[in-house]
Amino acid sequence: MTSSPGGPERTDQPADQRSEGAAERAAVVARRVGQDVGRQVGRRVTTAARRQGWRARTSAWLLLPVAGLPWVGFGYIAWRGRRAAWAGAAALHLGVSAGAVIALLSGEWWTVLGVLAAGGGWGAGVVHGLVANPRWLQLQAERSPSPSAPWLPPLAGPGGPAGSPAGAPRLLGPGAPTDPAERAALGQQEAAAALEVAVRAGTALPEDALPLVRQVHDAALPLLARGAGRGLPLPALDLYEVEAVVGEHLPAALAQYLVLPPGYRPPPGSPGGADAPSPAESLLAQLRSLVELLAEVTERVHEHDARQLRVQAAFLGDKVRRSDLEL
Repeated sequence: MTSSPGGPERTDQPADQRSEGAAERAAVVARRVGQDVGRQVGRRVTTAARRQGWRARTSAWLLLPVAGLPWVGFGYIAWRGRRAAWAGAAALHLGVSAGAVIALLSGEWWTVLGVLAAGGGWGAGVVHGLVANPRWLQLQAERSPSPSAPWLPPLAGPGGPAGSPAGAPRLLGPGAPTDPAERAALGQQEAAAALEVAVRAGTALPEDALPLVRQVHDAALPLLARGAGRGLPLPALDLYEVEAVVGEHLPAALAQYLVLPPGYRPPPGSPGGADAPSPAESLLAQLRSLVELLAEVTERVHEHDARQLRVQAAFLGDKVRRSDLEL
C-alpha cells in the first residue's frame, strides 16, 4: 500500500531503508538542536564577558585602596555617586592615614603605633572598598542609558541607536538629508546600528528579540535600496513606512526596553494590574508588528511590480498584433 505524494511514508519499503531515513531525520534534528544550543551558549558567554568587562572597568577605583590611598578612592566615588556617606568614609580614611604618617615621623615607640595604624588602615580600606563596590556598580548601572545592559555605548538620544555620534543627523529628525541616496544610506546605517545594539545587548534582551531584529533589518535593506533609485522606484507611502520603522520604531523599542532595570515588572497597582504584559512581552509584540508591517510593504511592492509586468506584457502584445495587421 502506498500513500499520495506528501502523505504518510510508504510502508512497503524495506526495513533497512526506513531505518536509514529515520536515522537521517534524527541526525538533522540533532544538528539543528545542537546549533540552537550552541548559539544560546555563545550568546550567554558573550554577554557574560561584556558584563564582566564592564564590572572590571567600573571597579578600577579599587586599585586606589590597594595602593594605600583609600581616601582618594572613596573621594572619587563620593564625587561621582553624590553620596555623603562615601565622602565621610574618605575623610575617615584620610584621618587614619594622616595619623599613621605623623606617628611614623615621631620616632621612638610612636613608630610601632604608626606601623600598626598604617597596616590596619590599609586592610580596612581594602575591605571597605570591597564592601562598597557592589552598591557602586548598582548605582552606575542605574545611571547608565541602558540599566539592563550598562556595557552598551551611550544612546544617541531618545530612541536613538547606541553607538551613533552625538548630534548626528537622524533619518526622521531635524537636519535629515533630502537626497534619496543619502536617506537610503542613513536608513541602512540606523538599521545596522539597531541590529548592533541587539547583538551587543545579548541576554539583556529576550531570547526571541535578536532574530526578530534581524528580520526587520534584512527586510528593510532591499526596500531602502529601491528608495535610493537602485531598481524600480518605491511608492512614497511605502518608503515612509520603511524609514519610520528603521529610523524611529525599532530603535525606540530597544531603547525603551533597555532603559528598564533588569527583571522589572510593573507594580500590582499599575494600570492593567496582574494582566498587564511584561516589558519583554511588550517588546516582542512591537518587534513582531514591525516584521509584519515590512512584510506587508514588501508584498505590496511585489504586487505592484507584478501588475506593472502584466501591463507591459499586454501593451507589447497589442503593439505586436497591430504590426502584424499593418503587414
